[in-house]
Amino acid sequence: MKVIVDATTLDGKPSGATTRLAALGLAHQARGAVDVEYLVRPDSDPLPGLPCLAFDGMETPFRRAMAGSRLDHFLVERGADVFCAGALPLPKIKSVPTVLTMHDLRFLSPDAGQGLLRRLWGVTNLRRNLGRASRVVAVSETTAGMLLERQLVKKKSLVVVPNAGTPGVERVLDVHEIGSFRRHADLSTRYVLALGPAEPHKRVEDLLELLAAVRSHEAGEDLALVLAGRVDMRRAFAYARLAERLHVASAFRMVGVLSKHELSVVLSGADAFVSAARHEGFAIPLVDAQRLAVPVVAVSGGAVAEVAGDGAWLAEPGDLAGLAAALLDATTPGDLREARLRAGLRRAEKWSWERSAVELESVWKDARKT
Repeated sequence: MKVIVDATTLDGKPSGATTRLAALGLAHQARGAVDVEYLVRPDSDPLPGLPCLAFDGMETPFRRAMAGSRLDHFLVERGADVFCAGALPLPKIKSVPTVLTMHDLRFLSPDAGQGLLRRLWGVTNLRRNLGRASRVVAVSETTAGMLLERQLVKKKSLVVVPNAGTPGVERVLDVHEIGSFRRHADLSTRYVLALGPAEPHKRVEDLLELLAAVRSHEAGEDLALVLAGRVDMRRAFAYARLAERLHVASAFRMVGVLSKHELSVVLSGADAFVSAARHEGFAIPLVDAQRLAVPVVAVSGGAVAEVAGDGAWLAEPGDLAGLAAALLDATTPGDLREARLRAGLRRAEKWSWERSAVELESVWKDARKT
């Protein structure tokens, strides 16, 4: 059986979609049960070590919608049995069944920083476009529930195949490596870590307000916020200006995109992982933090509560005081903190790329029969 997976939306930079495709791809390779190839942009290598095929004209929503006949010809030429898509809109293809992976539905939410045209397309065309898929794969029960609640897909065509932690991210015990990062970032205090990309739905402004709130307390006055991930120059300047207005500029660092080992170092040295996002489809970094016994402090929007279970400190969306109290609790040593960290370790063990690969291969085989 051969499956062609669309990875043309990947630009070579870190993202949840990249982590999922790379981790599942390695798991499929190790199993050897299915022949999987990945469509990527020409002159791009976002999935090192996996068999990639250059395919132009799928990197924007409009071009993806118009790519049906050309993609059909390509799939037949490659002998594909299933086409696995990871972005909308779905091209109209006839040669093989389509399996679509849905990460979240934040583009339908006015407060997620999505464009008006995309939201309007979702309201008017999403159900019809999803009808082109033989199977829809959600990365969490939360995303699946939203799809059913909005009556966007039929229950019989919907399957949950969850994410897991980032492969290669492990606890770093070498204090010299962590100290080297602190010196590089000019940090002489404790810090909490937030991971990007720094786009509107990550709500970095809320994190800066959170930093100001916790630093106003004696127990949190020595906390700093480290933001790691992609951030464009315009947003970086905006965040820096907001930090100055909130009088926390001296405690705010933007360190850019991290390699897996750098992420391991920075996460291992953090007093907590923090997220203010309200529309997470799964939240892979949350699992990374729990695996490394780093306290997780987050807003309980999207799939966060489902993924974190009882191994995190959560607050309701919009409750800044509650989130600040949660962060202060999470960064204060004590028996309650240790018990919740142990619960987080147990929770992180629930997620496995190997199990998800087996489940996804089963979905592909079922789709081929339709």
